[in-house]
Amino acid sequence: MKHVEGKTVKAQIWDTAGQERYRVITSAYYRAALGGFLVYDITKRQTFDNALRWLRELRDHADSNIVIMMAGNKSDLNHLRSVAEVDDQNLAEAEGLSFLETSALES
Repeated sequence: MKHVEGKTVKAQIWDTAGQERYRVITSAYYRAALGGFLVYDITKRQTFDNALRWLRELRDHADSNIVIMMAGNKSDLNHLRSVAEVDDQNLAEAEGLSFLETSALES
C-alpha cells in the first residue's frame, strides 16, 4: 500500500500464467480495480491468446473506466517471435489499450 495525495492506494500483482484455476477468484477483485496490466510472451502464441481471455474477463467484470495496458515481453527474443508485432499493435488499438513491447532480461 502507498499513500498518494492523502489516499491509500493498494496494488496487487497476480502472475497467473493464464491458468484457468485463477479465473474463479478474480471477478471479486475486478470490481474495485482501477487498472489492469496484461503481459504475454511474444515467443508463445498461447500466452497472447490467454491475455485476450483475461482482457474479456476484465471487460466483463471490472468498472467500465478501468485503464488497461498490454505488454509483450521477451522482445530480446525477437528472432523466436510467434506473435506478430502488427497483431498485438492492432489488438491494442482496437481495444483502446496502452501497449508496449519490452524485455525483462534487458530491463
